[in-house]
Parts: sequence; structure tokens; C-alpha cells
Amino acid sequence: MNIHSDDLRIFIAVVDSGTLSAAAEQLGQTTSGLSRALSRLEQKLATSLLTRTTRRMELTEEGHLFLEKARTIIAAMEEAEEAIQVRHQRPSGRLRVDASPPFMLHCIVPHLAQGNLQSGCGRSLSRCAIMTGA
Repeated sequence: MNIHSDDLRIFIAVVDSGTLSAAAEQLGQTTSGLSRALSRLEQKLATSLLTRTTRRMELTEEGHLFLEKARTIIAAMEEAEEAIQVRHQRPSGRLRVDASPPFMLHCIVPHLAQGNLQSGCGRSLSRCAIMTGA
């Protein structure tokens, strides 16, 4: 069984929007495409997740369970992606500052000792030649 995150996102969007057409508009896909995707998902799971009529859709018992798990999985995936993005945005590596000893002593060292030198020491730090590298 190979269920992809897109399958989960489609299922969640359909349930949240209440109709295939609203979900299709939200996801930028066709109603028939979403219907086929839901059918494939149900075939992969060998169960019915939604009871569909011409006027409404209702989650089956399995659908309620699967929706809860799908939301948890998507939330975990988004959290993992965000953690990696934040990690890549955070500066890392060696920082070399070329500055006069008094500036280093009075501006840089206190911030290093406090552990809060993240992106600079105010406007004064811009006077330093900062190089990153190995």
C-alpha cells in the first residue's frame, strides 16, 4: 500500500470543505480528478471513507479514524519541513571578526558570553569585517 501525502491532503480538503467542488477549487484541481483520487485512496485502504450522495458527503467510521490520523501525519510532515527550513535559515559555521581589540572586548565578547550574538551587535558590528567559512 503506497499512500502519498497528496492523497491525505486531498482527503482532508474534501472533508473540510464539505464538497468535492469546493475542495477542487481550493486545491486548483478538477472535481473529477479529486473524485478519482478519493476512489484510489479508498481502494488502497480497501474501505469506504466517505458515504457520498448527490446532496452530501458523510464520513464513515473508518473515515473518522483515517481523518484523525491523516491530520496528525500532515501536521508532523509540516513540522518536520519547518524545522529543516529554520535550521537552514539559521547561520552556522565559523565566524571570524576582524576588529580592533577594544571593540572586540566591549561589544563582541559580552554577547558571546551571554550566547546572544545571533546576527550582529547592533550597528557597531557593521563596522567589522565579518567572514564566514571553515
